[in-house]
Amino acid sequence: MRTLLILLAVLLVSSACAARPASESSPRELRQYPLQYTFTPRPDQGVIAVRVRIENSELLKSISFRYHKDRHQNFSADGLVKRYKSTVRWEPAQPSDTLTFTAKVNHKRSDDSFDALMTDDWAIFRGDDIVPSARVRSLAGAEAVAQLEFKLPGDWSSAYTGWKSDTNGVFQIDNPQRRFDRPTGWMIAGRLGARRDFLEDGTELVIAAPRGSELERMNALALINAIWSEAKSAFQQLPAKILIVGAGDPMWRGGLSSPNSFYLHEDRPLISENGTSTLLHELTHVMTRVRDYRESDWISEGFAEFYSFELLRRAGAMNSSRFDRVLQSLERWSDDVITLRGNNSSGARTARAVLLVHALDQELRQESAGKLSIDDVTRAMMQRKKVSTEDLENIVEELLGKPAKTLDTPLL
Repeated sequence: MRTLLILLAVLLVSSACAARPASESSPRELRQYPLQYTFTPRPDQGVIAVRVRIENSELLKSISFRYHKDRHQNFSADGLVKRYKSTVRWEPAQPSDTLTFTAKVNHKRSDDSFDALMTDDWAIFRGDDIVPSARVRSLAGAEAVAQLEFKLPGDWSSAYTGWKSDTNGVFQIDNPQRRFDRPTGWMIAGRLGARRDFLEDGTELVIAAPRGSELERMNALALINAIWSEAKSAFQQLPAKILIVGAGDPMWRGGLSSPNSFYLHEDRPLISENGTSTLLHELTHVMTRVRDYRESDWISEGFAEFYSFELLRRAGAMNSSRFDRVLQSLERWSDDVITLRGNNSSGARTARAVLLVHALDQELRQESAGKLSIDDVTRAMMQRKKVSTEDLENIVEELLGKPAKTLDTPLL
């Protein structure tokens, strides 16, 4: 009798396993689909030819790209491609399927400057602009394992991105927050000069510019090394890699950041005469990745500008007297500012925001007997990733146990 019961149990388990859908028993790796991006710069046409190859495409139903009609052209695929007013929908037809298109590189930020440019010798651009954002319809749990490879013209030497690369120079695209990875961030390719270093705790830092550029690669490398321990202490979360790209005119004369990289014009001083640093401002954006909404751009810009000289002070590269003079200069500059609210903060408004951030730091330290500082606020914002003025007020109240007097101001 006991033997018969055991035999019946085995038969029931076997029957249940046979009836279980394949999706429940498949190993996790079968829910992943390799996604290979290939960028081929064509300087004579001013475009990058993009090839997107998908394996295990049976896990996908469709990919809809929100393309820009003036930038993205010549869509073609093995499967079905449908072009609408603002989207291109690709429905892969084979287990291995390929989509190709071209993306125009040059983009003017103003009448006489570019924030993306391709010449005969080099190209600087953001991957976000080359591969459009996409909406994916897939089987439950399916996710991409993405790579990016460059096919360069014969006289171009190298390409760099903010993503880690393997020994073959293939970049590994991995954004844990997304199931469909795009090769985002600043990129540079061409005849280049570059400096690479590994900072404390292993962060890879690459500074690249066209050959002959006056970007101060070694000085920038030294400055970041000098403040890195303080940046680590303040933000705690360290990126795996940071890429800095730079060039001269006709590129835009400023700095622009992405999550793993930033652009800096070669003429921007590493430390300005007023004591602030565009280099460290953009580095703060890359490390904290704090975004804002509801007319609260003063938060991301004000905090980044504050840390651009606060990190210098903490690292011993600026004494307290000089630090005070920086604050006095910002106060004179922003004397006429009556509100910090707005979708775009720059100039005098950002200067006034810095003063508010500094005053908040002082209040936190005084009210907590030195146990709290502005760093605690920054790390809390980094956890939220996207904050408004109201979110900031709530964060500070949670830390202090009461509303901050500094934030009770007509400026907000």
